[in-house]
Amino acid sequence: MIRLEHLSPAAFAADHVVALRRGEPLRWRRFCAETGGATRQLAGCRRVALVSDDSWDFAVGLLGALSAGAAVILPANTQPATLAALAGQVDRVVGESFAPGAAEWAPGLSAEGSRLVFHTSGSTGAAKRVERSLGSLGAELEALHALWGDGLAGAMTLSTVPHHHVYGLVFKLLWPLAAGRPFAAGRHDLWETLLADLPAGGLLVTSPAHLTRLGGLEPVPPERRPLMVLSAGAPLPEDAAGDALGVLGVPVTEIYGSTETGAMATRRRDGAGEPPWHPLPGYRISPTAEGLARLDSPVGTLDIADRIEAVADGGFRLLGRADRIAKIEGKRIGLDEVERALEALPLVERAAVLVLDGRLAAVLVLRAEGREALAVQGRFRFGRLLRRLLAEGLEPVCLPRRWRFVEALPVGDMGKRRSADLAALFAPLDRLPAILGRRAAEEGGAGGEQGGEVVLDLEIAASLLWFQGHFPDHPILPGVVQLDWAAHFARAELGLSLPAAREFQIKFKAVIRPGDRVALALRHHAAKGRLSFEYRRGDDVCSSGTVYL
Repeated sequence: MIRLEHLSPAAFAADHVVALRRGEPLRWRRFCAETGGATRQLAGCRRVALVSDDSWDFAVGLLGALSAGAAVILPANTQPATLAALAGQVDRVVGESFAPGAAEWAPGLSAEGSRLVFHTSGSTGAAKRVERSLGSLGAELEALHALWGDGLAGAMTLSTVPHHHVYGLVFKLLWPLAAGRPFAAGRHDLWETLLADLPAGGLLVTSPAHLTRLGGLEPVPPERRPLMVLSAGAPLPEDAAGDALGVLGVPVTEIYGSTETGAMATRRRDGAGEPPWHPLPGYRISPTAEGLARLDSPVGTLDIADRIEAVADGGFRLLGRADRIAKIEGKRIGLDEVERALEALPLVERAAVLVLDGRLAAVLVLRAEGREALAVQGRFRFGRLLRRLLAEGLEPVCLPRRWRFVEALPVGDMGKRRSADLAALFAPLDRLPAILGRRAAEEGGAGGEQGGEVVLDLEIAASLLWFQGHFPDHPILPGVVQLDWAAHFARAELGLSLPAAREFQIKFKAVIRPGDRVALALRHHAAKGRLSFEYRRGDDVCSSGTVYL
């Protein structure tokens, strides 16, 4: 048994290596001494928040706080705003290491009394509080160890995922700690440094957010391949599974789970199709009458908002989230099905679909062919092309009405998409530049016979709508927009009645780019019935022209 509540100074030999920090072995005697110090420093605390990025310091603080009788709060991230909001809810925020104590660590851990509180945003972006007992985490470790423990004996654990999420905490820290396997105290953010540090026969704990960035790396030599590569947090794309096998030399073992349940099921991915999931030892997952997943595990029974279908040998296939069924114009539409239809198109690499104002919207990562078509056709016509292609297999109500084309889908550090991040891509973009100042036109400029004149100092922000797709990788301000702004500011600043620039002349001499600051000079020549304008960046004229009134 590898129950967490049974950890004590007698669990391992004094010189047992718990972790490595930049090559230095950190041993059990030091761990017990620092944990004892943490227990005494946190005595009297009821709630303690842990924010350390170092897994050794985090483990010391975790067991020290639990031994002191405190509930441990794990924030969703360590951003300053998150910690500021949390500070008033806890007795102490712990981010530093602990000095050894004067006496030995006396654990006092309890399966049900020792509690951890996770904060996860799931797929909606709204903060969610999930409480787990040390006993429920220990039951998960026992199931994992029964499945893989013998084959991983002595394996060094490295990770690309944070330990303040339940997946990283269990697989990168708690399981190695309880099983007596060493773990790396630091986290690897880049594949290049991770692969350089990867020992032969190690365990790699990672996620789709990292496995989708393996393309182009050299394969790991056979003598340094890991024993096992784990992935969780979001579905692993098929091509990423193939890339992982090619670079790392072993199939990816994918984990199905949640913060509430921990790991529940597993499958191996090698890029040759998606096999069914199989529950962990002692777990059973079956469909309810409504087709939703029901988990029976050592810690209880729980219904899960995932649609599944049972297959042979106790396995199952995931059919998508139940909460991703939208009702549009009276028809139930599976957002997952629309995403699969989009990703089946030769133009599209990745797709995410959401509901905005009662209509479907899609965020797409395009393949090279799609990027070329977008550049040639423009956003409007390209969107219509996508709708025509989808219409061959989907009903009209299932076709997205709004589109965003991005380099990569916005995801969290576990590779999980959140609808709030996707919706933010559709927020209205600014159409007008910021006015930094107003002043009179310089003497000697184009005369305004009994008319008005003004010079506006403008800041051309990169967030302006007009830079989106004009042009990909080389944004410049369109000439028609410069003409439109001249007419707009003539109405606003000079009081002209100018619904549109119907007759005009314009010359372009230099492009205007995101981040530029330009001066727009406007002159109303009342006697001649015309408006002249000039965009100038420093001493350079970018464009100038005349609008006939």
